[in-house]
Amino acid sequence: MMKSACDQDCGKITPTPLLGDWRGLMVKKGPVGMFDMGEIDMKFGDSNLTITYPNKTQDIYDVSTTGFGKITLKKGDETYQVVYNTLANLKHTIAMGLSSYGKTAPESFKQGMISTKAESLVMWKCSSYGNKTCNFNDEMAALRRQLTAVGKPAFGNDDCNKYADCHKCITATEGNIKCGWCLGDTLDYKGIGKTSYKCGGF
Repeated sequence: MMKSACDQDCGKITPTPLLGDWRGLMVKKGPVGMFDMGEIDMKFGDSNLTITYPNKTQDIYDVSTTGFGKITLKKGDETYQVVYNTLANLKHTIAMGLSSYGKTAPESFKQGMISTKAESLVMWKCSSYGNKTCNFNDEMAALRRQLTAVGKPAFGNDDCNKYADCHKCITATEGNIKCGWCLGDTLDYKGIGKTSYKCGGF
């Protein structure tokens, strides 16, 4: 077997088909309540996976390839065996299915979906045909997806909260207050705490 082919079947490396930015949803045939609602952003690097949940918390896992269509995710003492396979090559995206029993993996994504014990996820990645229709690496799209109260002030005293993109925010003035955009994170108000808003008055 050629070394390059062998390297894709084992080792501390992310399989080539998984590399890049993905957006996913937990899916399941079986009991309701096995997973949280909302979209998940995933970034597979050469040997790691960063998962960003709907509430903006993150987990980072080390990735190892453990055989054709199988990976291991490890974070501290947590280890997950995961099976994956391509579900569809669509016009602008590729759909991939992941499924895990936790410390073991089902034989296939289909088996995981049928089981009442597996957690399963479907994720999409922009196809690499140079189209500009799909961009999962767009921070603004992710923010618009997460803001559920756009158009309403968060706390009744910051009307700038209603602006969901940077350009509208930094060009806006509410009364005699200039709006500003919070880079990299969301607003955290003293005495109130963390919010899902990035635009605030100052």
